[in-house]
Amino acid sequence: MSKAGDGPCSAPVPTATVAAAAVQKQKSLLQKADADVSSLVDNFSSLINIARVNDPPVCNSQEAFQMEMRATRMVWTYSLPTDR
Repeated sequence: MSKAGDGPCSAPVPTATVAAAAVQKQKSLLQKADADVSSLVDNFSSLINIARVNDPPVCNSQEAFQMEMRATRMVWTYSLPTDR
């Protein structure tokens, strides 16, 4: 009887070949990770440059929103029924 793993298609693979393949795979994965991180950093930098908060139009709209919220709170506070 033949054992499992015996036969013409089950030739042993040399350890050096397996190690070389593992090293090559690790290198390719590290290169891919490096490229992905570089892409993330570039995209994040672009977002930061696009979203400058100190631009006058942004500051004006932010101040207008804050004034509107304060006015709403004042109206809401003074419209509450109180025991005066």
